[in-house]
Amino acid sequence: MRYTSVGKRLPSLDAPNHVTGRTRFTADLTLPGMVWGAVVRSSEPHARVVSVDTGTASAMPGVLAVAVGEQSPGLARDKVRYCGEAVAAVAAETAEQAGAAARAVTVRYEPLPLVPDVRSAIRPDAARVHEQSESREFPNVCEETTVKRGDIAAGFAAADHVSEDTFETPWVHQGYLEPHASIADWDATGGQLTVWTSTQGQFSVRSALARAFDLPVTAVRVIGMPVGGGFGGKGGVILEPIAAALARQCGRPVKLVMTREEEFLANRPCGASVLELRTGVKRDGEIVALQARLLFDTGAYRGAQAGTGAMLVQGPYRIPNLLVTAYSIYTNKPSAGARRALTAPHVHFAIESQLDIIAHALGMDPLELRLRNVIGKGDPVVGGGTMPYSLPEKVIRAAAERAGWSRRPFGKLRVAPATQERATPSALQDPDGSAQGPRGEVEGRRGLRPDSGKARGIGIAAGHWTCWAGGSSASVHLNDDGTISVVTGAINLSGTDTSFAQIAAESFGLPVERVMVTQGDTDSGTHNDGSHHSRVLFGVGEAVRRACEEAKRQLAEALAEELGVSPTQVRFAGGRVRAAHGRSLPLAEAAGQAIGFRGAIVGHASLTELPFSISSAAQVAEVEVDRETGQWQLVRLTCAQDVGFAINPMSVEGQIEGGASHGLGYALSEQYLYEDGRLLNRSFRDFRMPTSLDHPDYELALVEEQVDGGPFGAKGVGEPPTIPTAAAIANAIFDAVGVRVRELPITPERLLAGLTEAAGRSRG
Repeated sequence: MRYTSVGKRLPSLDAPNHVTGRTRFTADLTLPGMVWGAVVRSSEPHARVVSVDTGTASAMPGVLAVAVGEQSPGLARDKVRYCGEAVAAVAAETAEQAGAAARAVTVRYEPLPLVPDVRSAIRPDAARVHEQSESREFPNVCEETTVKRGDIAAGFAAADHVSEDTFETPWVHQGYLEPHASIADWDATGGQLTVWTSTQGQFSVRSALARAFDLPVTAVRVIGMPVGGGFGGKGGVILEPIAAALARQCGRPVKLVMTREEEFLANRPCGASVLELRTGVKRDGEIVALQARLLFDTGAYRGAQAGTGAMLVQGPYRIPNLLVTAYSIYTNKPSAGARRALTAPHVHFAIESQLDIIAHALGMDPLELRLRNVIGKGDPVVGGGTMPYSLPEKVIRAAAERAGWSRRPFGKLRVAPATQERATPSALQDPDGSAQGPRGEVEGRRGLRPDSGKARGIGIAAGHWTCWAGGSSASVHLNDDGTISVVTGAINLSGTDTSFAQIAAESFGLPVERVMVTQGDTDSGTHNDGSHHSRVLFGVGEAVRRACEEAKRQLAEALAEELGVSPTQVRFAGGRVRAAHGRSLPLAEAAGQAIGFRGAIVGHASLTELPFSISSAAQVAEVEVDRETGQWQLVRLTCAQDVGFAINPMSVEGQIEGGASHGLGYALSEQYLYEDGRLLNRSFRDFRMPTSLDHPDYELALVEEQVDGGPFGAKGVGEPPTIPTAAAIANAIFDAVGVRVRELPITPERLLAGLTEAAGRSRG
């Protein structure tokens, strides 16, 4: 079908304001009478709070309010559970006065035993971060999920080869530039709270504040400000309750803005994981069984990683016999959040790396192994139902073809035969408690020479992600001059307002310039569950399309008699309203007439259910590795993705490249470094993200096949491109030098250790 507005490459409508500095972020706002807040943060990772002395701070110049735990939601009370947790807060006339007063607050602690990581946390003698545990087997578990399919024992009994591997991923920051910032203000009666904040979900912030202050939601107004990056890190409440408590105490608006150090200490970073996989295959590569234990570090407060990770660990593959147990585990770290596809990059790094290990052990091309097992139309999916299409195979083939996989310039893979050694006992056992073998190990067995020089390699990985509509709604107003006003409550993180304008323009047959999109606040906008999980364009975009159809129906009913046709015979195209027999009116004239005698024409759509959208991504990485230093460079990355229909191809391409950048960060350098529960790298200088010099040339292949659900068949695109990147890079590094690194990031130190070990084996 030919379209006039959707499917077109348009720059973001808000780009001019962003690049000229006209956009006002939360930290740019100044309200009449506004004062500044500062937070006192714990110096201990795990301790009882013995006392908080605020006397000196309260007497300092300019100080208007000091709050401790029992006076403010969002502050620790009897116990701190991570280094950087908020213990007290102050408000003062200036930011400098607030900071000085915060430093003058004295807190006495009684240290408690440290729970530094998930392995320590589940030991029987581990200290309790919280007293309760959701697991009968382990302490410190806040969520446990089990996924079963088929007969796992029979599956392993039928396997000709079993691979058992453990993979690890670190804590990472989302890498947004704008720090968390919030302003809170109460009306003169103290009964109405207004908050301006940088958030991915203003309605969830409203609900949280209403609960915290025992208010009806009608007494809380949250204004979601422009967001200078989120990527999952601004999906909860952090500063808002503290700012609101200080504002109520001092009777003036209070602004809180995190410093960069606070961002690293106390935001909601992406948590670490330990992933234990045991996979059985036939000689021809058919996967017959997967058993996994997934340990997700949720930090000091409850997260929801286990359920998502358990659903995704099988990757986009048919696995008839499955037994997955996943845990979200408390540790003395900040509360974990998402970073572009919650847990998906972690579990896909594990399964996609292990598939490469298996392919080499069997002497198969890694691409062939994936195509042998890729999920297709009619295959069952975890969670119920069946796969509605065969797009994962198309995406994998598209990536391989675009990358020239069959013409690999670095030669055919040189494969050493797998050893037939018994697996050693581990946490992954058969249901009867016995270990299952044989097990293949191939690291360093490609005849690696100990000489210096650089080697190139190529690797492939795939992944998938599911998004849904959630609570999505939109209103479309037809103005009397024929322009369209679209109102949503969705936070515009990634150019979705531009896509909404394209959808509305296409629906009415107008140029995009005739459409205005407004992001309302919680009082004026329509409800939205939040800008996350790649659901905004998919869900809210479809609500916009449906709201347009409703507004068009109202207009058609108002004009049908004048046009001499039934409402169903009215069409919209080329900026005109047309009757089936050919008579037409300019939309501006038609709108003015209809509104004049009918009143407002407003279409509204609200939906919570759409068919699940499963988006597939596959990537081929080409790397160059320095054998002498362990340094490596990503030379080229080919990204193929099932996007359904690209409403704005320019925006889609930007999302894919941006997502792959996050995936590169996982592989290259990003990690929180802790010592005795205290974060060592508290700035972008020390938490190294990829720079322009680290990024390769990107080759993109958009696989478009319109399916039911999103507007014009569109799917969510922001998170899938992050999922396979680290695994593709790890597989390429192995192809180059024969060393398998199972822990992210793949630092020169880790890789050099593997190279040294492999060289020693070669000499031996």
